[in-house]
Amino acid sequence: MTILIAGASGFVGSAFLDELRAHPSPDGKPRPVRALVRREFDAVRLRDQGVAAVTGDLATGRGLEAAMRGVRTLVYLVHTLDAPGDVVANDLEAVQNALLAARAAGVKRILFLGNVGASPEAQGQHLVARWATELAIRQGGLAWLVLRAPLIVGRGSTLFEMMRRTVDRSPVVPLFRWRRTEVEPVALGDVVEALRIAIDDPEMAGRTYDVAGATRTTYGELARMWGRGGRRPRVFLPLPGWGEGVEEQLAWSLARLPRRETRLWLEALRERQVADPSRRFPLGRRPLTLEAALEAVR
Repeated sequence: MTILIAGASGFVGSAFLDELRAHPSPDGKPRPVRALVRREFDAVRLRDQGVAAVTGDLATGRGLEAAMRGVRTLVYLVHTLDAPGDVVANDLEAVQNALLAARAAGVKRILFLGNVGASPEAQGQHLVARWATELAIRQGGLAWLVLRAPLIVGRGSTLFEMMRRTVDRSPVVPLFRWRRTEVEPVALGDVVEALRIAIDDPEMAGRTYDVAGATRTTYGELARMWGRGGRRPRVFLPLPGWGEGVEEQLAWSLARLPRRETRLWLEALRERQVADPSRRFPLGRRPLTLEAALEAVR
C-alpha cells in the first residue's frame, strides 16, 4: 500500500523521495509513494519528476482525507516554523489533524522525524514543539516509530545554511555562548537512509531511535571546520551571551534566511544535541564523520 510523505517539499522530504526512487522495496518492486505538499506549485514540480503529489493543509485539515486514501504508512516530516503564532500550538494542531485523517483512512503506521534535543524542559520553543509532536504521535492510536536527529548537514537545512552562509560571507564570524554546546551533526544522506530502512522494517514499531553522526563536536568548532575549507581566512570572535538578536540580523542580512524561522532555530543552539548510545539507529554501517559530511556539501 501507499507511503504518504507529509512535508515532501522540504529539504529532508525531497532527499527522502530521491532515496526511495534510488532503492526499490525489498521485493524489487517500485514503491507506491505519494507526496503531500501545501502549494500547488510544489505539487506540479513533483509531478513533473514522476512523483504522485497532492496538496493539503495540515493546519486546517484541508485535503487530508483525499491525501490519506489508500495509505498504509505516513512519514511525518512537518513543522510549522514559518506560520505565525505559537509554534507549539501550531505543531500540535497540525499533527492532530494528520492523526485524525490517518485514523479515519485506515493508515496503519506513522514514522516521525524529530530532534535529539526535544524535551518538555528545552529552552527553545521549537524543541518543545518537537517533543509535543512526538508525544502526540506516540499516543495517536497508530503503530509509530520515532527517529530523532541533531543538526542535519545538508543544503537547505536552516541551521546549517545560517552557519555556512555567515562563515562564507563575513570576514568576522561571531561565536556566542552556543559555541560550547555539544552536537553530533549528521549527514543528510544518513538521515534519509535511516528513514528508508525504517520504512522497510515493520519490526521497529514502538521504538525511538537517535540518528546522529560519528563526530562529537561543538557548534563553534563546526563553524571553524567549515571556515577552514574556504578560500579566505576568517576571524572567529568569541562573545558573551547567546546573541540571538545579532544572529537573527546576520541570518537575514548575510544568509537571506527568514527571521522567525531562524530565531526559533537559534534557540535550539542552547540545547546539547548528542545521541543516547542505547538507542542509536542500527544503520548497518558507521555514520559519516563530520569531515565527510561537510565535504559532501562543499
